[in-house]
Amino acid sequence: MVELESQEAVTVASTADIAVDVSLRLLAAATSLAAAVVVAANHQQRWGVRVDFTLFQVWIGFVAVNLVCTVYAVATAAAARKAMGRWWLHHADAVVVNLEAAATAGAGAIGSIAMWGNEASGWYAVCRLYRRYCNAGAAALALSLAAVLLLGVACARSRYPKMPPTT
Repeated sequence: MVELESQEAVTVASTADIAVDVSLRLLAAATSLAAAVVVAANHQQRWGVRVDFTLFQVWIGFVAVNLVCTVYAVATAAAARKAMGRWWLHHADAVVVNLEAAATAGAGAIGSIAMWGNEASGWYAVCRLYRRYCNAGAAALALSLAAVLLLGVACARSRYPKMPPTT
């Protein structure tokens, strides 16, 4: 009889495996929360015009998604021992990673237009006037990208757990 890969004996996750998973999720939560706080606290006023994240729907969504990602990462880190090996964990991880990636990509697209403009469309680069605001936005995008990568690794690890699946 031929043994398939799926029929191999599964070993129980060690404390080190759980610690790595918890660390990845807590680092993702920290970077995602930092990205949300940087954007929410970011504002600049010049010539009587105040610019903050509430002027752009994409930044409002970015903050909301980053806060959801923070709550999810902390919750799954807190329940790592019980959640590891559950059938739903990888699917939930994939949804959160994709939401975070979409929010980062959307904010990055708007940020690139703000940085370089699009003269054919009549959109001018506003970062020449609001440099500090744009620099903080770029820092938030870098933090959010780090959260995507950290959660992506946690998602990959949840796909192939070292614990037998439980129902």
